[in-house]
Amino acid sequence: MTPRLSASAPLDQINEWTARVRQRTALSFEVIPPRNDADASKISELLAVLQSYHPDYIAVTSSQRSGWLRGTAAFIEQISRTTSMRPLVHLACTAGNPGELREWVDVLVDSGVRGFLALRGDLPKGGMPVGYLQHADELIRLIRRREAAQAARFAAGNLAVGVACYPNGHAESANADEDIDVLLTKQRLGANFAITQLFFDPEDYARFYQRARLAGVRIPLIPGIMPMTSVARLERMAGLSGLDVPPKVRAALAAAKTPEEEQEIGMELTAELARGVLRAGAEGLHIYTHNNPAITQDLLSRIGVNR
Repeated sequence: MTPRLSASAPLDQINEWTARVRQRTALSFEVIPPRNDADASKISELLAVLQSYHPDYIAVTSSQRSGWLRGTAAFIEQISRTTSMRPLVHLACTAGNPGELREWVDVLVDSGVRGFLALRGDLPKGGMPVGYLQHADELIRLIRRREAAQAARFAAGNLAVGVACYPNGHAESANADEDIDVLLTKQRLGANFAITQLFFDPEDYARFYQRARLAGVRIPLIPGIMPMTSVARLERMAGLSGLDVPPKVRAALAAAKTPEEEQEIGMELTAELARGVLRAGAEGLHIYTHNNPAITQDLLSRIGVNR
């Protein structure tokens, strides 16, 4: 948390404070609504740990196992009621037709949301249902129109709208230029920031960042960092993202003789990834917690972020 400064502070203290403000790294977390009673019993500890880092916001996913957006809205209400963290929610084109999505925007705003991560979502088998929005840019338009229709609720402010971006390219993109063109379109339609999907090398982020900036992307490009705790989890998450795990990463984890050693190697690789993107000029870190407070604390400790 940035320290407060009195109006009568000496010049050297003012200079130090200004430097710390300018160097402040944005920090956010992604969490998953509880899927059963066992998960729910651990949520209070998770939220307490995450709040102790004073994150800038906390992003809540939605999935079939947590009741889609109904479970997400209930979780948002819990976060708003029991913590001071600012909730942002994932909203996907796959969640419903345009009428249903407009209703969900209202429900989620009522539950305490003041920001959305606008996604297309994973395509169902057989493709997107007829009448559904086909891409995230259409969802950005829908959110902004719903915002304009009830602007008085936001006290002359705005809903934050984030989008996904892909340092290693989207699985369905023809080339890297198409990824940048899509991001530029999202920016033009009202996206305020972008969070990256999975990547494994700081250079991947640095190259993507440079290409985007040269092309005219001006919104923050926040690296999403997923703790690498095992080969099995890494392969599963990479597969969902349409990526291959780099051979050197797989080999490093596979060389471990015990699960504990495998986790230690993976966590150090993750910490080096986070340190690398910060050295490359990243403005923040978005941590995929998988609702594991111990792993999240371990990672942040390794990169020097204290509670």
